[in-house]
Amino acid sequence: MKKFIVHVERGGKISVMEVEVEVISGTEDPSVSWLPKDEYRARVVAPKSLYEKQNDGSLVPPIWYSHAFYQTSRQARQVAEKMVRSELERNLSKHDVAYTPKDLEDKLAEIKEILL
Repeated sequence: MKKFIVHVERGGKISVMEVEVEVISGTEDPSVSWLPKDEYRARVVAPKSLYEKQNDGSLVPPIWYSHAFYQTSRQARQVAEKMVRSELERNLSKHDVAYTPKDLEDKLAEIKEILL
């Protein structure tokens, strides 16, 4: 099933990414039955760029909890924009680095949308 995530790349670049996921069933992993109602775990099967490298060099799909997924790109975009604003506010309060509306606009424009 298709979902959307907010992906933070090395260097802090934020992207909204479309992913293909498989929900993990209780027969595959009985521990999912302990999750609160309406929560789930899912394996990200695409894109392969998110796969995790193992000690033996093989790549395996990551397993994430439901709170990491969004139904629409718009929902994920809103979260990404909130992250950008929070980062600028944090820099202002912690490091006294002021920002202008233009700075905010530029940072929001840097958010990429990556579709399968």
